[in-house]
Amino acid sequence: MVGTLSLREENEVHLVKYSASTGDVTCEGLYAHQHEIWDLASCPFDPLIFSTVHASAGDFGASVWRLPDHSKRSSQLEKLADLNGHTKKIKCTLWSQSGREHPQLLSIDEEALHVWDIDVSGRSVQVDKKISPGVLYHMRSGAWDPHDPMSVATVSDSCVQFWDLRSTKQAQALENAHAHDLDFNPQKQHIFATVGDESQILLWDKRNLGYFLLELPGHSHWTWRVRYNPKCDEFLLSSGTDSLVNLWTVDASHEDNAGARSPEDSPRAHIDPLLRSYNGHEDSVYGIAWSLKEPWIFASLSYDGRVLVDSVPQHVAKHIKLVTQ
Repeated sequence: MVGTLSLREENEVHLVKYSASTGDVTCEGLYAHQHEIWDLASCPFDPLIFSTVHASAGDFGASVWRLPDHSKRSSQLEKLADLNGHTKKIKCTLWSQSGREHPQLLSIDEEALHVWDIDVSGRSVQVDKKISPGVLYHMRSGAWDPHDPMSVATVSDSCVQFWDLRSTKQAQALENAHAHDLDFNPQKQHIFATVGDESQILLWDKRNLGYFLLELPGHSHWTWRVRYNPKCDEFLLSSGTDSLVNLWTVDASHEDNAGARSPEDSPRAHIDPLLRSYNGHEDSVYGIAWSLKEPWIFASLSYDGRVLVDSVPQHVAKHIKLVTQ
């Protein structure tokens, strides 16, 4: 699913379908969305539900939507709820992995984050918690901890903050991170990756933020996004303003033996960890996403609006398939 950001034309949500057998990418649905789409996030438990951050004349908002059922042959989105209450520019929305039993959505603006309880059937939302780190922090993105539904991380201009949703207080902070994005390891608790202005990818352990576990070379310019493979955590995707999407392999020993290292031992990858660079884009790549159904396939989105769907090398795909069986 992809959204458009046009100042002059009607904006749209495109439902894109990829055929693994032919490699063809087709637009299966086209749905009008009145305002500019600055962020789009799919619901993890219902493929028809998603959220957008949108703007009109500089005013930002966020909403939850439902795609029409294919049998209805409609091009109209159903708005389920608006996420009202933000006073600053909204940066992103993030769905919790807690599932249908207790659906929650996180919305982040520059100075506050809101946790919403979602009632999809009743088409309503309610603020469960609101956290305001303060004006000193200019938040830009974040992530739920997949191992703890009551823990989230936010990325600011100068640091990464970890929040305990039980107390609505900061639990930890990684100072001077200068990060653009982070992602948690879906298989190993405490491990996460950050990317930022200094181009490299850094792997960390929340139990000891004094030094990083591993440094990957990253990109030749700013590295903008990083995503762990959802099923096989030894593979990472990254994208950057050098127009590349890079596939990395991570030696699990660096993460498994995290507690045994001193700051002087924080290593750079000695064996080339870069499995492949994908150079199909001609502009900065600001979005990447793995397929949850077929986790050897991924999509990327560049500044000029180009969407590409690629797959990992065959030997990597075989390894992922073995792990997921």
